[in-house]
Amino acid sequence: MIEITSTKFFMAQLFGLLALIFNIITVHFKTKEKILICSILSNLVVTIEFFLLNAITGAIVSIINLFRCIIFYFYKKKNKKPSLLILILFEIIVIISGAISYQNIWSLIPIIATVSYTYGLWQDDVKRIKYISAIIALEWSIYNIIVMAYVGSIQGVVQFISSIIAIIRYNHKYNRRSNES
Repeated sequence: MIEITSTKFFMAQLFGLLALIFNIITVHFKTKEKILICSILSNLVVTIEFFLLNAITGAIVSIINLFRCIIFYFYKKKNKKPSLLILILFEIIVIISGAISYQNIWSLIPIIATVSYTYGLWQDDVKRIKYISAIIALEWSIYNIIVMAYVGSIQGVVQFISSIIAIIRYNHKYNRRSNES
């Protein structure tokens, strides 16, 4: 196993803090475009964080997530949904790259979380994205603890809580509109 210097560890935690900020903001956006922009930025800093910590599967999956978000963003800007073929292609790429970069049993967590979130982002339903965000936040939090991305693990818990708050706010507004009709 490659040893992590204290400088790399500290820098990784700083990048984790940036990801924390992006992910807290992400779940409160009302449009898929804004969610995707924040997700692009988050995946960029998380990729760096994981490489600094030698968490190779997490880093590679985060690179794939970055490109996925960019592609989904351009589809959304054209008011189109990525085809089922695009979804399947990304899911296969994640699974294959996860198998290639597999380090230990914990490497399965970013793979499962990414497959789930890719499906969620493929949907146009922002509410569904928020629900999936809550679930994968806990998965990533566990992985982050294991790879010593401690700020990232806090980010996962905060993202989970933030997602729940966003879901409650969304449901409250939806219910209020339904009652006014």
